[in-house]
Amino acid sequence: MIKKITAYLLSFIVLLGIAFSLHSYILYSSEIELKFSLLNIYVFHCVVSFLISTVIVLLSNSERWSAQLGFIYIFTLINKFMFFGITFKSILFQTEKLTKIESLNLLIPLFLFLFLEVYFIVKVLNKK
Repeated sequence: MIKKITAYLLSFIVLLGIAFSLHSYILYSSEIELKFSLLNIYVFHCVVSFLISTVIVLLSNSERWSAQLGFIYIFTLINKFMFFGITFKSILFQTEKLTKIESLNLLIPLFLFLFLEVYFIVKVLNKK
């Protein structure tokens, strides 16, 4: 189990490094300036997605919780979105509206880490 969690951690860190670097390079070469820190968005999604994946792996070893893993994942996913909204409310609910480019740049890290998170969760659920 420690091997699996370590592999998850390395996967999320590699995705963070590669995706953030590529995303920043594209923004820099296109001369697009964002009103928010893109690194903070990436780090948030990396940490929370890793924690959700780790919790599901840990609970999958328990007979008591293994039948409800899908529901637990849905609950954690909803809480992730709410926590994101609370953490970044100054960006999301500011008086100035976000442009479409800024909104897209908020969604890119979400979908990247959501994809990796779901990949790991599906692997765990298929073993049960």
